[in-house]
Amino acid sequence: MTEVITCSECQRKLQVPESFIGQMVQCPECGHQFAAQPNPNAVQAQPPVSSASGAAAPQREEGARRRRPVDEDDDDFDDDYVDIRPMRRSGTPHRGGMILAVGILAWVLFPYTTWICGPIAWFMGNSDLNQIRAGDMDPSGEGMVQAGRVLGMVATIVSVVLIAGICLLIAVSTAHG
Repeated sequence: MTEVITCSECQRKLQVPESFIGQMVQCPECGHQFAAQPNPNAVQAQPPVSSASGAAAPQREEGARRRRPVDEDDDDFDDDYVDIRPMRRSGTPHRGGMILAVGILAWVLFPYTTWICGPIAWFMGNSDLNQIRAGDMDPSGEGMVQAGRVLGMVATIVSVVLIAGICLLIAVSTAHG
């Protein structure tokens, strides 16, 4: 059971476990430390009741993740609760957005930035994909990294072919001319 107490400094209502009554507690609002004494005017706080079974909802253990109830018409979940906190990823953060943007710039400003942006997207993409596959980088950006890498590769190859074609045309025209 929990008791509702009032901070003696800021008058904020706090719910504390019954085992803390008589001990020193700290108000999360103002930081004031005081002895937890039951409020004679307050009604004891009851744990929430689940609407489905009428049983008391499970108490959250210390350090447990916060959860929210799922709609009853949601058939995708067997559990009554779903985690709302995003999962923490391991490794260094991916640079997928940046690599994709550089790969797009290689095409949007074609042919002006292709010689710079194309190889940069290509080599950065290779480096990041190797780190993702080795488990050293966050894998959630693998798709963006791959897309930026391919855009950089294709833009660079198309530019090289166009330049080679122009050089060939110039060489042929000067040889006949």
